[in-house]
Amino acid sequence: MNKKPATLPRGYRTCTASLAVADVPAALQFYERAFDAKVQAHDADEAPGFASIKIGNSMLFVTAGWGAHGPAVPGTVTPVGHHMYVEDTDATLATALDNGASLIADATDTYWGERCATIADPFGHVWTLATRVENLKPADISERRKALLDAAQTEAA
Repeated sequence: MNKKPATLPRGYRTCTASLAVADVPAALQFYERAFDAKVQAHDADEAPGFASIKIGNSMLFVTAGWGAHGPAVPGTVTPVGHHMYVEDTDATLATALDNGASLIADATDTYWGERCATIADPFGHVWTLATRVENLKPADISERRKALLDAAQTEAA
């Protein structure tokens, strides 16, 4: 009698994002160069249509899509974004841009204690690169947000 496999494959979490792209090999190359992704598995050595990759401690699927779930249209971005914690936002941003990403928002320090930048990868997927720069309590974040909004209203008046 065969043992039932575990619900979650080793190394995965309950939810795993699947990125549909027009060119899986090119996407794998981008993610390896820009985000130091490691290919864990793929369905073919040449021209894979599916791969699982690991970025840091997170697993992602990279696919050619299936059924109604096709790749993003070139020149547009998907409505779902990825918030990725990195050691150095500015360095990761520079590497991603050097490898074909498009800048959406430059690196800035946020009121919630992170340094963030947002890019679109060459396949239309949005990534916010983030580095924690402060440990804040929820009350501190709320206070900073209110001060920022108050300052913006005063400036607009």
